[in-house]
Amino acid sequence: MFNGVELFKKLSFGKKIRLSIIALIVGIMVLAPLVAAAGNPNPGVLPLNSNAYGKTYGEWSAEWWRWSLSIPKPINPVLDETGEFCAKGQSGKVWFLAGTVGKTEVKRQCEIPAGKAIFFPIFNVEGSKIEGMGENEADFRNYNNDIMIHVTEIKVSIDGKPLQNLKDYRTDSGLFEFTLPVDNVLGLSAGSSPAVSDGYWIMLAPLSAGKHTIYIYGKAKDVLPPEYGSDFETEVTYDINVKPKRW
Repeated sequence: MFNGVELFKKLSFGKKIRLSIIALIVGIMVLAPLVAAAGNPNPGVLPLNSNAYGKTYGEWSAEWWRWSLSIPKPINPVLDETGEFCAKGQSGKVWFLAGTVGKTEVKRQCEIPAGKAIFFPIFNVEGSKIEGMGENEADFRNYNNDIMIHVTEIKVSIDGKPLQNLKDYRTDSGLFEFTLPVDNVLGLSAGSSPAVSDGYWIMLAPLSAGKHTIYIYGKAKDVLPPEYGSDFETEVTYDINVKPKRW
């Protein structure tokens, strides 16, 4: 005999179980980022072990070097004094910011589309064959480490709030290749070279639309010849305007 009432009760009970499971899953999804944020001293900074936008920090550092070394010297963001060339070579979901080459107190204004993550070095180095740092990956890593062990100060602040535990954000890359254009920032002949990256890096989740300030400073002692002052410093302040999306 078909009992419609009993069947309805069974179906309703099964539906309640399914809804409870769905609610539990949704709850976990909501709580997970909050739990992660609670253990992150720098909310808004993606963890070093994350796979942000399909790449590790180390892989993004290689992409950063490919970007910065591919742009001719007259319009290269690393040498930019004002931010005029901030948008050069930018593409995809991650926007690169540049440090400075031995200069301090540089101020740049930069307009960034909403929804872009921001990736930048605090202090970084790369070793490559074309620059005479050796012949293979091991040589490049040794060169990089000889520089990085002399880093004594690194600072970053976002909208006036200093980031914490910056020494936890050091990472290196695998072996990669970059290509130098004519009239490049290294002052070398155009061509390609294998290289390895090392340094302290930050990946910021997309900032809200509007005005923001990012301050970056790094110092390494006794890494330059005495006639160049021995110490190497990099310092830049970015006044950023995140443009809202237009629908």
